[in-house]
Amino acid sequence: MEPPNPLDDFSFQRKGESEAVSSPDVDLLLRVISQDLRAPMAIIQDTCQKLTMECSRLNELFEEEALSGQARGPLSPLVTQDIPEAVRRIRVEVDHVSCITSGLLQFVRLGQIGLQWEGLDVNQLVIGIVTSMERQLKGKEVMVRIEDLPDCMGDEVLVTQVFANLIDNAQKYLDPARPGEIIISGKTMNGWSVYAVGDNGIGIVAEDHAGIFEAFSRLALKPEGRQGFGLAIVRRIIDRHQGNIEIESTPGQGSTFRVYFPRAIIVEEGDGEEG
Repeated sequence: MEPPNPLDDFSFQRKGESEAVSSPDVDLLLRVISQDLRAPMAIIQDTCQKLTMECSRLNELFEEEALSGQARGPLSPLVTQDIPEAVRRIRVEVDHVSCITSGLLQFVRLGQIGLQWEGLDVNQLVIGIVTSMERQLKGKEVMVRIEDLPDCMGDEVLVTQVFANLIDNAQKYLDPARPGEIIISGKTMNGWSVYAVGDNGIGIVAEDHAGIFEAFSRLALKPEGRQGFGLAIVRRIIDRHQGNIEIESTPGQGSTFRVYFPRAIIVEEGDGEEG
């Protein structure tokens, strides 16, 4: 895949790119997601917690009471297995819906927020992310190597989210049959800062490469209850920075995600200098 346009062609008005995009329909959707959907989910989660506590109490009473063998026979699997398992499954599905709701809310909001452009020290940014994930990475005995990374221009919060999602995605899909490795490298090309997050994980078959960036694809909505919007959000953020993302992956060998961020901003309003 070709990199984005050279920096000479990368120009826009700072004001236009920094303004948030909003509309009544989007505002309504955000309200529905953040309030009308989350409220019943919270009630169901609270009810499941109460049911779990009641099941535990019922089990204690069941053990304490001297029930006849005829009564104990049909009640035993209901109290100790069937009801707890049904509650557990409800909680898993509710957690999954909550994750999707949170991801959808974040995905929609990305089109509203304004970007705060600044020069970013990506070395320090990535070191901070890896440090915050240290316990998780050590628990899986993952080796992370960070090479010298060039600076870039962008919104610090959103660029941090890109790297955090890519690193987290890499550690989730490592191959348990061998020690995990994640390598984060970077270079400059045609006025762009290009970063690669590579791993030696399970890899992705070629026909699924495009689908992993789609928020509502079969691949994005994982049944395990994960957010499922991670890579879709990554691509949305990169699109807003007018950059690019591409993937190289071989099943059984690993994956490398390559992202492009601008090295400088060309301001057309005459109120600043090129970075």
